Amino acid sequence: MIMTRIMNLKTGLSVIIVLSLLLGASVIEAARVQLPEGKTVTLRFAPGIKVTSGVYSKGDSIPVVLDQPIDIGGKIVVESGAKGTAVVVEAEKAGKGGKPGKIKVAFVSLQPKGSFTLAQGDAIKLTGETELYQGKGKKLLSYLFIFGLFIKGGQGEVPTDVPYEAKVAETVILQSE
Repeated sequence: MIMTRIMNLKTGLSVIIVLSLLLGASVIEAARVQLPEGKTVTLRFAPGIKVTSGVYSKGDSIPVVLDQPIDIGGKIVVESGAKGTAVVVEAEKAGKGGKPGKIKVAFVSLQPKGSFTLAQGDAIKLTGETELYQGKGKKLLSYLFIFGLFIKGGQGEVPTDVPYEAKVAETVILQSE
């Protein structure tokens, strides 16, 4: 009878150990979250920045911030305010003769912020861009006056007070710290 109890105790202990290991493994798995390709994120340009064709040229980097947190399955995996980068993909300064300037910006990357970090890599890659913003042309005005060739058009300017949507460019795994 004592031997039976010892055997039952060993069996029960073995079951508890196995269950603990399995539950421990699932807790570890729960700390990893997949951020899928195509997930929409909302960004804004960093406060105080004016994005115009008079200031930026093609290839220049512009700071952006995450406007709304990224939520996966009820968990905030990237907090609002996470810093990111946009790049000017097209820019032309306003010119003489009333020629307007233009600018277009693409969203490139986002750094995780909060209790999750990237399992691999250093940034979440993004895809998406603003429309092409063009300044006001002043050609008619330049033709009406003798010195019209010296009148410049308006610079292209991306509105910085509105949110923009971008998408995650490739699936990434985030892990809690």
